Amino acid sequence: MSKHILLCLLGIVMLAGCKKELAPGTASATTESIGTIQVNNLDFNYLSSKGQITLKDNNDNLSSGVSIRMKKDSVIWVSVQPGLGIEAARMMLTQDSVYMINRLHKEYVASDYTFLRNKLQVDVSFELLQSILLGNYQSQGKEKASEEGAMQHIQQLRQNLTFDYFIGRLTSKLQQLNVQDNNTGNTITVRYDSFAQIGQVPFAHAMAAQVLQKGQVSDFTLNYSRISVTDEALSFPFSVPADYKRPALN
Repeated sequence: MSKHILLCLLGIVMLAGCKKELAPGTASATTESIGTIQVNNLDFNYLSSKGQITLKDNNDNLSSGVSIRMKKDSVIWVSVQPGLGIEAARMMLTQDSVYMINRLHKEYVASDYTFLRNKLQVDVSFELLQSILLGNYQSQGKEKASEEGAMQHIQQLRQNLTFDYFIGRLTSKLQQLNVQDNNTGNTITVRYDSFAQIGQVPFAHAMAAQVLQKGQVSDFTLNYSRISVTDEALSFPFSVPADYKRPALN
């Protein structure tokens, strides 16, 4: 699969953010107490959004339109549209599978999460990618909490991953997440900013992620022009044309 298309798709699932236009929807406004942690996680059934993603690394500087749909705890669906209504690539993630279509090269991928783990060299999962997209805090594994100025700092150890959550004490929202793979030393850092309401729930309207892999740095940003949550079921269309090829994965 083309490096440019793959990096755009991977960038999308690493981050999300949005501008000021919000469509009406339903979302939980309850602040949860998880142990000693006060956090205001976004809860919903279905989410739909459109925006613009940018990617910068040592070799490339790319930008593209993007549409993202989600069914909570079930599906993340992504369409990459560089312009003029033309779709360049599509991705669908489920709890156990990864699917991608590259329309420019007539190729597709159908695999499990080993594919993403090998590309990113970080032990990613559906739950991790969903929580990054939503800016939600997950209470898992061994953890310790401390106060650092205006932030709650929660450090977790989940098998070979170390998570550092930084949650604003005034907003009870995640401000920054650091994930390190202790086997490879590779990291993902995500920063959340410019919070505004979706329904009654604050949500980050600016987001940036950085992936450090084998000493190489890739930076991703995403700005949404529209985002909405709903209880009405969304569709997640995904089909592979008969003439598309499935290249060997490496």
